[in-house]
Amino acid sequence: MAAVRTAFDPAVHGFGFPNAFVDLLTSLPTGTAIQTKGRCGGMAFASLDYFSADRPAPRWATNLYGAARVPPDGNWLADRIRKRLFDSFRARSALKFVTWAVAPDDRFGPVDGVRSWTLDELAKVVAAVDAGRPVPLGLVVARSVKDVGQDHQVVAHGYERVGDETHVLVTDSNSPGHEVTLQPEAGAWRASNGPLWRGFFVQDYTAVRPVILTRTPARGDEPVGPGSTIALSHVWTGFSLHGEHDLVTGVRRGTRASERWAVEPGSDAGTVTLRNVADGWYLASQAGTRSPTTGQQAVWLRAEPDDWRVEVDGGGAWTAGSRVRIVHAATGVALHSHPHVVDGTGGQREVTGFTGRDDNDWWTVLELS
Repeated sequence: MAAVRTAFDPAVHGFGFPNAFVDLLTSLPTGTAIQTKGRCGGMAFASLDYFSADRPAPRWATNLYGAARVPPDGNWLADRIRKRLFDSFRARSALKFVTWAVAPDDRFGPVDGVRSWTLDELAKVVAAVDAGRPVPLGLVVARSVKDVGQDHQVVAHGYERVGDETHVLVTDSNSPGHEVTLQPEAGAWRASNGPLWRGFFVQDYTAVRPVILTRTPARGDEPVGPGSTIALSHVWTGFSLHGEHDLVTGVRRGTRASERWAVEPGSDAGTVTLRNVADGWYLASQAGTRSPTTGQQAVWLRAEPDDWRVEVDGGGAWTAGSRVRIVHAATGVALHSHPHVVDGTGGQREVTGFTGRDDNDWWTVLELS
């Protein structure tokens, strides 16, 4: 029998980076404290949120986050995944991580055991997939409560009949962008990416509205340069570079003309200018000016072009997936943003020119045309 799949696609609704988050202490609804190996539950729930909203998950690769490979705490996406991790453990079904850990594999007295329970859960997976509904799975390996942090969470998005067996097709945050298969092996379940699991169960899940930065994300390998029209996203806050009536800020919403910038050649080799599509004015800065909130060098729009230099992290050509600093050619300040809000703007973030260098200088291309 051919595989049966929902519309959930690991390469679209899964994230582009692996579950390489640092361990963190969390707790189950029972109050049991556990040390997790990453944030697999948060990544599974957040992926389902994007699927439920009929939108792709942000597909940024590991290079966007440097050596850590994943967005660090304080980054908008890391914080959202962390919240959804806690949500996955607050669900009543999370109690099974504890009850299954102390249960036998096979029937023992009045207790059916993990193998029998998993067959019941498998029927739930098949019914959900037949209805077009991907579901989160809790994968169990622990044999004591103290080892519950070794368990895992994935998204079941399909199944396949192979002879008398049913194989489950999952999206696993440890194998980003790839379909992983769970198949029976010696009374347990072997994942095609390596681990052997005692069993699995369907988790309770309620969709929440995800943060949608764009409906038309750029492909990471697309080249950027003069002639491109781009929307720029601040890597750490997820706010887009916005220009309106000479004020430059960061906003979080679907990009409009005020968040689109035409890349044009600068006056010197290796420089560019950024012209706001809505106003037709250029991104600019000047020594001795002060931003309204933090007093860093001001950035605004002006009628005359102003040169900027694009520094690609790690070198090479500027592509949509690059992490870049945009440096003011005349003064050397880096285009910079942070969580500080500009008064009177309804929550827009301040954008400045920063004389130092830190993680708040990183930008990436959100949309490209």
